[in-house]
Amino acid sequence: MNSPLSIEEQIQVIHSRQDIAAWALARFGLPAEWRDTNEPGNTGRCHDAVDRLFTLTREDIESSLAAQGLAPEQLPHVRTKPDSHDGAYFIAKHGGWEYYYQERGMRWREVVFDNLAEARKLLLNDYLPTWLRRLHVPALTEDGQLITTM
Repeated sequence: MNSPLSIEEQIQVIHSRQDIAAWALARFGLPAEWRDTNEPGNTGRCHDAVDRLFTLTREDIESSLAAQGLAPEQLPHVRTKPDSHDGAYFIAKHGGWEYYYQERGMRWREVVFDNLAEARKLLLNDYLPTWLRRLHVPALTEDGQLITTM
């Protein structure tokens, strides 16, 4: 199979949270060892395999979520209430939204948004697999920074 997946199939693979580079290599019957990006040339091989199968756009992902009635903060990797578990948190506070990671009870990489639409851009960037960074869009934080990742 050398053709891209359907948009629906691409989205299903993304939602599965699989390593899409390893998945794409396997789909093409390419050596699993190519996933070791510490070896010269393998990063390019992985990108090539991913890009041949994953042609979807940011709009495709956003449309799929909207059709399911989901906002980015409802994706499974996000917690919306403070808790003691490790993970990503998106908390509404004082007319704004805090997005942070927590590990061992400590916050790190925290950003604050005063615009929900901007916050959702970053939440979706964070959800996308590493190999689809081309789909990241900048999000404007409360303090005026444009960021694409935490």
